[in-house]
Amino acid sequence: MTENQVRRRLDPVERRELILEEALRLFEENPFSAISMRQIAAACGVNMALLYHYFANKEDLVRATLRHAIDGFVAEFTAYPADRDAPLGPADAWLKATISSAPRVRRMTKLISDYLAAGNRDPEAQKMVDDFYKSERDTLERAIRAGIAEGRFRAVDPVRTARLMSIALDGIFYAGPLRNDFAFEQNIRDLRDQLLDYLQIPPTTGK
Repeated sequence: MTENQVRRRLDPVERRELILEEALRLFEENPFSAISMRQIAAACGVNMALLYHYFANKEDLVRATLRHAIDGFVAEFTAYPADRDAPLGPADAWLKATISSAPRVRRMTKLISDYLAAGNRDPEAQKMVDDFYKSERDTLERAIRAGIAEGRFRAVDPVRTARLMSIALDGIFYAGPLRNDFAFEQNIRDLRDQLLDYLQIPPTTGK
């Protein structure tokens, strides 16, 4: 949070958003379990009393940060206009949103990974994660089923293909940085091309 943002009197909704953005940034740099509420307050330029005014405890803040990250991505996805000519239909919009909001998706993926590794899973936060990945798989699955029905795609297993594609997308943001590979946009484009190579039926050539 910048000094100007701290000095200016903020609307409560805007201040809460700024705190969540700062928390999301901090949770990318270190596991959320290693970040204290005091560190978050200091990074946001607010006192502890104000931080606890917005969030009852650290678990509440982590849950709100996760919701903030997921909602931000969904808003990005829904902002893309429908493209009837896109080979993957709405799934192409999902991949475009993933590219355009790559830094947010990277932070979201990191937070989800740390949260799942923490062990004590909050049911509400777990549902957020499950619903997000279900939306991703469903979007991919519907695109694959549509392509099969229209005769553009091979008769593959749409459920398995969508599931593996979803896992591969996460791998770009989680496993990629472990390999010092931060080419998120290119890797997503390559993954999309590989999926289409697998799905599309080659055109027949006349003799």
